[in-house]
Amino acid sequence: MTPRQVADVGVARLALPVPMAKLVTIQAIASALSDEATSEIYAEALIEWISTRELESQCLEALCPLLITESRPALFERVRTAIPHPSPASELLISIASNGPAEVSAWAGSHSGPVPKHLNLAKEEKALHAGSFIPLIFKEKLAELQEQSGYSFLRQWAFEYKTLSDQTGSRSDGHLDYFFESERSNTGQFVAVRGHLARSAYLRTLTYATEDWKMPNGHAFRYASVALPADPIFLRVAPQSVPAWAPFIHERSSIEASDPRTLARTVVEHIEQAEQAKIVHCSLAVVNEPRCHVELEVFAVVHTGHAVDARKAFGFYRHLLGKDTPFRHGLRAFVSRPIDSETAQMLGFGPLAVPLIGSNVGYLQTDLLSRPPYMPVSTTRVRKVALMPQEDHAPLLSEGREIGGWNWWRWNWNPGHPVEWPTPTACCTYVKEADATQMANDLNGRLEYVWMLTTWQRDSDYGDWTSTEQIGNLEG
Repeated sequence: MTPRQVADVGVARLALPVPMAKLVTIQAIASALSDEATSEIYAEALIEWISTRELESQCLEALCPLLITESRPALFERVRTAIPHPSPASELLISIASNGPAEVSAWAGSHSGPVPKHLNLAKEEKALHAGSFIPLIFKEKLAELQEQSGYSFLRQWAFEYKTLSDQTGSRSDGHLDYFFESERSNTGQFVAVRGHLARSAYLRTLTYATEDWKMPNGHAFRYASVALPADPIFLRVAPQSVPAWAPFIHERSSIEASDPRTLARTVVEHIEQAEQAKIVHCSLAVVNEPRCHVELEVFAVVHTGHAVDARKAFGFYRHLLGKDTPFRHGLRAFVSRPIDSETAQMLGFGPLAVPLIGSNVGYLQTDLLSRPPYMPVSTTRVRKVALMPQEDHAPLLSEGREIGGWNWWRWNWNPGHPVEWPTPTACCTYVKEADATQMANDLNGRLEYVWMLTTWQRDSDYGDWTSTEQIGNLEG
């Protein structure tokens, strides 16, 4: 094969319906675009791929590598010209990549015009509103616009969906259970034909509203952000190499799980000894046998004089999901918010972690949504804690000084897994012992851990799983 053929095959992997496969492909394309020896070959392959896409949302995936490679204005213009059907989302991504303003394109060819008055769209509306192949937030956002303006955004969405389905001849996602191997009862997240049709119809509804209903351009760009494949900074968060200590952790036995506190202590001590640091958060599988699967999650907390209620602490951390998240420093870093001793006293313990997942996420973050990662908070003397995603490394810094790290890796990864299990990945956040001690001192307490062990068991290799949950505390 020629280098160009290799590039064409590599870029074509964006068509796989598996979010993890798409994310890894985006990272690989970005790496090739950054390499002087392959940049032009992959630029040509990417532009060719974009120019042949029928759907707006498929173009967005191909634009993602531009956000995590060196800025090249000439390439941005070539890409913009190649997009067959521009949308507010494609313009938004190019503006982020180029660090320039979002441009308003001629969007006349990117919508289907007004809905015929007596057209029956009940079938399309039912499918779109079910939330089975496109998240309900799309319906909620259009309903919000409809209520604000009085225009029929939801009916326009159904019309655009019908039009695209008729044009492409696609109304089925095919047989996605192909990716489940022998476990046909497994579940998984996929972005296949109907998902792309619905997302593209959503974007076409926004372009129609901008052109015909005179919706402000700013509204179009803001609502288009819902359709982005990922929160842009997360495109830098690629799966990393498996830590050297991980096999010891992942390959514990079901016999050990009968003493959950000792198992939790064994895991914490092994990781901390290997990293020469203190755990802030970890979430990973510790047993994976045909009839027993065990997941462990650990959070560091600060004991402030009251006994820490482990269940309350876990409830607090779960409550933060979608409600609190670090600041984004452009596409460069996450910067955590500070916490003080007064807040810790009010809560009855000092939380030391904040979830990376915010309220606006995309399907490329599917594996992270199933196993939410956390990073350390900032305190009085450990200030401005920042997580800086880099290739195969994500250091934690405090005012430029490295204080720890964040790991996210795949373990026995497969597109599908039993319904209640987290995705087959793992994550771990840790800080140096001196900094962890200082954070605890800043909150007027001492370091402690809360842990949760979730065990799934079955009577035969192909039986139904039943689960139990155990929770407790460990001294730091």
